[in-house]
Amino acid sequence: MNSRRELIQIGAAAAAVAQEHHEVPGTPPAKKAVRYFKPAEMELLARIVETILPASDTPGAAAAGVHFYVDWQAFTNKNLGARLRRDLAWVRGQKFLTGDAVALLTAWSRSTGEPKRIFTQFKDLTIDGYYGTREGLQVELGWNANTFLREFKGCTHNEDA
Repeated sequence: MNSRRELIQIGAAAAAVAQEHHEVPGTPPAKKAVRYFKPAEMELLARIVETILPASDTPGAAAAGVHFYVDWQAFTNKNLGARLRRDLAWVRGQKFLTGDAVALLTAWSRSTGEPKRIFTQFKDLTIDGYYGTREGLQVELGWNANTFLREFKGCTHNEDA
């Protein structure tokens, strides 16, 4: 090795290879594989995340694979997984798949107690999962890590002035 730069490049390449092969602890896998939930639970979970963040001119949460992200979170944290499994059973009991899913989520978001907790939990997981995907970061937000701003002009909204 001739320089620190070469050492950094080798380290970055090794990290990229490890992440590609899912060897970096704590990072969700790139492949959409079910690791914790049963197929019926994954179907319900896909419907929940898509109802929370539906497709518009950008892909929705289900197309982005957010339900696989939630599955990964459940797989890596068994306490969360057990709670999510109970919460999915409760959601299924509310006729989420056959009823008006938007009306149900709206009611839960305005309620208190368990319905509010369950709604907030799924909403938070959906947002965390979606904005960690290519669809959320690049397609919707237009973020590109390979660019930089020469100048930041600040907020252009009048209400912030």
